[in-house]
Amino acid sequence: MQIIELLCSSLGGNTGGPMEKPGIGALWRSLVWIASNFEQIACAGLLAVMVGSITAAVIFRYLLNSPLPWPEELSLFALVWMTFIGASLVTKRREHIIIDSIPLLLPSRARLWMTLVVHLSLIAFLILFLFVGVQIMRNMWGMATSPALSINMGLVYLSVPLGTALMIVHLAREIAATIKELRAIKGK
Repeated sequence: MQIIELLCSSLGGNTGGPMEKPGIGALWRSLVWIASNFEQIACAGLLAVMVGSITAAVIFRYLLNSPLPWPEELSLFALVWMTFIGASLVTKRREHIIIDSIPLLLPSRARLWMTLVVHLSLIAFLILFLFVGVQIMRNMWGMATSPALSINMGLVYLSVPLGTALMIVHLAREIAATIKELRAIKGK
C-alpha cells in the first residue's frame, strides 16, 4: 500500500487524506510511472547487477580462493545494455554533450531551425543504426551463446535496437516540440 501511495504522490495523485483504494486507476498510474521512468529504472538495475557480480568475483577470488567463471561476462553484458539504455535516457533528458557556441549567437528562430535540422539528421542516422542493429541481432540470435553463462548472444545484441528505438522516440518528441515552437514564433 505504501508503494502505491508513493507512486501516486509522485504522479501528483491523491497526496492528502486517506489513500484511495487501489484499483485500475492506481494500477494505471503505477504503470505510467514505470513506463515514464523505464530507462532510469533499467540503468539502476543494470548498475546493481554490475556491482553485485564484480563484488562476488572479488570475494570468491581473493577471500575464498575459488574464482567464479561468470561475473566478468555478466558485468560486461550489463554494461552493454546500460550503454544503450543510458544513451536513450540522456537523449530523453537532453543531456548529451553539445557544442552550443554557434547556436547561442543565432536569433531564436534560426536556433530552432538549426535544432530541427540536427534532430532530423540524428534520426536519419539512428534509423540506419536501428536497421543494422536489428540485422546483427537477427544474425546472432540462436547462432552463438556466451561461454560462461550460455546466454543467447542475440539477447545481448538486442540492446542496440532497443536503445536506438527509444532514442528515436525521444528525438521525435523533441522535433514535435521544436515545430510547435517554430509555429508559435511564426504566429507572432
